[in-house]
Amino acid sequence: MSLHYEWTLSLRLRPDAPASFLAELRFHLGLADRLPEEPELEIDWPCLVTEQDDPLPGGSVRSLVAQRPYVNRPGSLGLFVRTFVLDDAMYELMLAVPTWLARWSLTQGWIGQAREELSLRPSWNFYVQDGHAYASGPDGSVTPLHDSAPPFTLDYTSDAP
Repeated sequence: MSLHYEWTLSLRLRPDAPASFLAELRFHLGLADRLPEEPELEIDWPCLVTEQDDPLPGGSVRSLVAQRPYVNRPGSLGLFVRTFVLDDAMYELMLAVPTWLARWSLTQGWIGQAREELSLRPSWNFYVQDGHAYASGPDGSVTPLHDSAPPFTLDYTSDAP
């Protein structure tokens, strides 16, 4: 029997995120019908969308919204995803998606979590620092999701200017 995870991601994207990245993101959110010609992720299905009849209380949510929270700063896109993922896909997605999003994340620090459906506590927390993705498991130690990432040093979450 497979485990099921509620996966939540919430972050702002940098205003200079390229059109190719945004087109691929829209596909993975189910907001575009086709994958762009040269995708970065090696995932060919809308990985941030679940079926309408998934058992996640309240259902799945996905949004990509233009935001301008500060008058004296450029606008950004706010990304929010709450989806239901089987464990087989979760392990693949947790290595690929946060790393892919991190390069264009304006948010620095905590960006989301994954929680096994019957658990009260997150199984993993996800973080971004300076374009690199990190995760922490139940033990709480934050580790890089890619070998090239430096040690994680943040102790708060913010939207970097």
